[in-house]
Formats: sequence, C-alpha cells, structure tokens
Amino acid sequence: MTPHDFLASVFISYQHADKRLAVGLQDGLEKLGYFVWRDEGELLVGDSIVERVTAALDQIDFVVALISENSVTSPWCQKEVSLAMTGEIARSGVKVLPVRIDQVEMPPSLKDKLYVEVRGEDATQATERLAASIERHLAPARVIPSRQHAPERVRASSNESSDAPIRVTGVDEKGLGRPRNDGTRGSALYLVPLRLSRQPSRNWAAYFERAWNGGFFSTMHRAGIASVSGDRILLDGTTVEEVAKHHLETVRAVVLEANEWERQAQAADQLERQRQANAEAERQDRIHAALNEMKFD
Repeated sequence: MTPHDFLASVFISYQHADKRLAVGLQDGLEKLGYFVWRDEGELLVGDSIVERVTAALDQIDFVVALISENSVTSPWCQKEVSLAMTGEIARSGVKVLPVRIDQVEMPPSLKDKLYVEVRGEDATQATERLAASIERHLAPARVIPSRQHAPERVRASSNESSDAPIRVTGVDEKGLGRPRNDGTRGSALYLVPLRLSRQPSRNWAAYFERAWNGGFFSTMHRAGIASVSGDRILLDGTTVEEVAKHHLETVRAVVLEANEWERQAQAADQLERQRQANAEAERQDRIHAALNEMKFD
C-alpha cells in the first residue's frame, strides 16, 4: 500500500497492557485498506514522544482511543486523548473514536462521545464496528434540498409544536443501510434510521445517547449503536427485524426518558429565570426607595 492508496489514516491510542487488542485492530483495519499509526511500530530511539504523537495527530484522520481499566489510569494515554481532542476542536477533520473495553467508566473528556463497546480482546468485533463508523464519517454529507413551501392547510396539519413531546413516527426506509454479507462477524447488520416527530435539541440528543449507552434494557441491547442526527435516531449495527423484536421498545423508553429529562431541565431553567427576574425587581425597588429618600439642595 502506497501512502496515497489508503482509505483513511488511523492513530491508535492505547496502554501497553491492551497491546494485543491494539495489534488486532491494526491488523484488521489495515486489511480493510486503512493506514494505521501505532506508537510502538512508529517511534524510534531518540524521538521526542510528545512531538511525534503531536505531529501524527496533525496528519491523522481518526484517533481510536482504547478506554480500559488500564488506560483510564495512564497519564500517557490521557495525554494522547487530550492532544486528539485539542486537534479535533482546533480544526475540522480529526475524529476521536473511543473503544470502551469491558464497560469501564468513560473519562470526563469522552463522556459525550458515541463509543464502540468491546468485551475482552475481541478485535474482530471492534474492527467491524470501527470500520462501519469510519465509513459513515467518510461518506459525503447529504445535501439538504431547499424548503418546499406547502399550502397553508397542509402546513397547519403537519406542524409539531416545539414544546410537544418527541415521538418515534416510523422507519426512514430510504435511509436504510445495506449489509456487507461477506461472511464476517456482524456483516449481516446495517443502519436502521428511525424518524422523530420533530428535530430535538442538542441536549435532548446528548441525553438520549447517554441513556442508551449507559443502560441495560435487555439481553439483546447493544450499547454504542444509537445516535441522533437531525430528526432521526440512527441505529447503526442492527436489522429491521431486530429493531421490531427487541430495540423499538427500548427506543421508545429512552425517548420518554429524554423527554422527561428535557421537561425537568426546562422547568428548572424557567424557575431560575423567574428567580433572577424577582431578584432584579427587588434590586430596582431598593434603588428607587433609596433615590426617593435622597434630598438635594
């Protein structure tokens, strides 16, 4: 593979106790056509580790961060993740793809990231999930067409109040993914997008993803496959049949939970605004009372 033949470049951040999984990921991703940068294979004696890793992150497309009991206590791995996050924020293009191992608690800098869940050293499973996620990031963004102004009668019947609870309204059949079906593990799974009654807020979307990833709803539940994009819930790594039998009820339950969380957050915000308004009114009253007591020559 020449430097210009690979699909994308991937940097693997890991603690050396997780080397076996890191090597398995590197092998699997390279077989799929990705260029993989792993510190043990690239750093030379005398190199400045910080300078080399920083330089690598400046040229890399994706950072795969292995999050395990070993790495969450490693200052070096935390440094690598910090560098990656800084690069992602400072410029577009670099994406951090966390791989959570054995349900370890995610570090604060990655709590709002969608992650790939892996048990033990299953590099095959992790490779499949990561490759699917990278493919989604590399796919060209769908062009949003100009708004078509429907007749007033139609618009009035289809508008959803911004205060109305969000509902799942169906499957976006046009957005269904296609399984690879190449005989490898997980190759029969694909993307199933679900339509929502309206586009939720960013806070709602973040809460939905955290609730999905952090809960155990059934033996068929898959943490890490759900995300929110626009007015769609994306279940990436399942089938329509599996959604109908197992995931749809979970989606509905998490949607209800996200609705309740947003309702409580909005109520708390309203109370805080009222408190501030009352405090300001009292301050103005004190000012006016003081002004009325003043006498000037």
